Amino acid sequence: MKVFVCALFLLGLLTPTRCSSRTQLIEEFLEKRSITSLMLLHCVQEPVDQDVIRIASALRQSFHGSVYYLDVTGAHFRRHFQWHMFYERYKTAITLNLECSGMESVLSHLSDNAYFNDTFHWLMFGGRNFEQVTCLLSAQNINYDASIMLVFDRGDRADVPRIFEVYDVRGTVKRRGGRVSFELLGTVSSLNQLPKSRARSHDLEGIELWTALATIDKLQSQSFIEYLNPVKRQTSYTATIHSYQLVKLLEMKLNFKLIVILTEDWRFDLIGKNSSRGVVGQLQSKQVDFVTTPFGLTTERIAIFETTIEIAHGTFYTVFRHPKSLNNSNIFMLPFTNIVWLAISLIFGAVALLIALLIVCIHRTGRSRSTLDWLVEQSLLGTLGMVCQQGIHHRIIWWSSNQVLVLVAMCSSMILFQFYCSFIVGYQLITPPKTINTLQKLVDSEIKMTVENLSYHRDFFLRTNNPAALKLYETKVLPNRYGGFVNLSFGMQLVRQGGYAFHCETSYGNALIIETFTEREICDLQQVQLYPQRPVHLPLIKGSPLRELFKINLQLIKESGLLAYHHARYYTPRPKCNKQSSTHTEQIHLADVRFAFVLLAAGMAASAALLASELLFLRLRTWWHERQIRAIPAGFRWLN
Repeated sequence: MKVFVCALFLLGLLTPTRCSSRTQLIEEFLEKRSITSLMLLHCVQEPVDQDVIRIASALRQSFHGSVYYLDVTGAHFRRHFQWHMFYERYKTAITLNLECSGMESVLSHLSDNAYFNDTFHWLMFGGRNFEQVTCLLSAQNINYDASIMLVFDRGDRADVPRIFEVYDVRGTVKRRGGRVSFELLGTVSSLNQLPKSRARSHDLEGIELWTALATIDKLQSQSFIEYLNPVKRQTSYTATIHSYQLVKLLEMKLNFKLIVILTEDWRFDLIGKNSSRGVVGQLQSKQVDFVTTPFGLTTERIAIFETTIEIAHGTFYTVFRHPKSLNNSNIFMLPFTNIVWLAISLIFGAVALLIALLIVCIHRTGRSRSTLDWLVEQSLLGTLGMVCQQGIHHRIIWWSSNQVLVLVAMCSSMILFQFYCSFIVGYQLITPPKTINTLQKLVDSEIKMTVENLSYHRDFFLRTNNPAALKLYETKVLPNRYGGFVNLSFGMQLVRQGGYAFHCETSYGNALIIETFTEREICDLQQVQLYPQRPVHLPLIKGSPLRELFKINLQLIKESGLLAYHHARYYTPRPKCNKQSSTHTEQIHLADVRFAFVLLAAGMAASAALLASELLFLRLRTWWHERQIRAIPAGFRWLN
């Protein structure tokens, strides 16, 4: 091969000046782009590219990265067309001589595999024929993210430094009718003489970009465009509206036309399947360029779309009115636990027993009336009076032993009464603590649950491995008499009634809460997180050339405050409880004090039963007495 190169020098087909100039350009290109890997696409068997051997020898001395060689000579390429380029480390550069024969097939293969993208940095040599080369490149799949530098040789004399015209090759989106443009960077002898590169213009030149938008099966009384541009606060799914407003800003900023494709839902169940239904199917089949209906990034979705930046944060919570007490059956048992009530009963039962013993002793001295009357009136009623702080009859404290017992019992009941009264008073003045603050506690509670009827939530329950979430789904959602999945308005109505939890996207659920809930009901609200809140993205098709363009401009929109403005407009925050602790009192409803009425009703029923039994006993005794009298013979006289 070296002998063949020397012969070329002698024949004048290859000059050291041409070789050194081209090598210099490659070295400067590698340095300016901080390239770590180089691939040379060459046709060394043709005279137009014989300097590859000399270039390779020079690069071996100056470039410390990896260098690969691939022969794209016409006949050789046609025999071995099943090849794929790869990149390693961080930046890969590719050089290509467009004067090689059969270049149409090579460029067609590169276009079909979308190799003109931001993964590779291209340095192309076009020789001297500008019109032929630009016509050839204009037909290729060169998109906005392609990085291509095109060099033309404009030097005519071999004894002077060679002059090159350097162009930046740019495109938009080829499959949407985008065209390729060539911007002259300069006419120089070295790439170091080029002026500082300018940022590319964010102009897509009016091309049409297709987007998918999910209607979420919503029936609207207005056109869908009017629905996407609302004037009033929305009480329906607003993430699509928020994302659409950002897309409209991108449309004005980047100069493209928007073609909207309506789909019925996300259809996450079609991930990995050959279907074009839903926004997922549109992304997988690449029938659109991006999706306006946003969704979060999960493990199974990574392979179907490209992310940009976080445009919102999902606020999926389970909302319910927290019960004032977990002891729903009887608040009068609070704040004492069952063991405390048992101890109180035993202690004052013992007090009543001691008083009864003292009464028996008093009766034996002949200083009292009927023993039964004393036992009922003084021991039982007297002890109950001490417990309830209602006083006691004076006759029970005649003896010193009774005085000591009564004094100790009243002191003990006073201490217990202070604890009890402080709770009853505090129950009216302060809001009880909300103890159901985890998913597991919600599962263990008596609160029923429904879920918003969105496939987003159904997909979560089908894929989750969280045992608490699965138990919640099996014990509360599936057995629900409303089917488990309901619409937003009905779910919030159940929450307002109490005893129900509702899982939904609270960004627009909060708007319905503000409109329909009272201040009292808002203060009762509690939120529990069912699954981690996910950042929401504007999805692009996999390998989209617009990823960096959209990411940069969305970041600019975010820094300008427009993203925060639209987020605040369409994502309603959680309503705050406005009641002040100084003026706030808790309302006590009939359900809260039903035990007192039950106790009164039971006492009245017991009293009526005793009254009936006493009347019956009196009638029986009177009847028996009259019968005995009638049995006495006439003229019978009692002897004293």
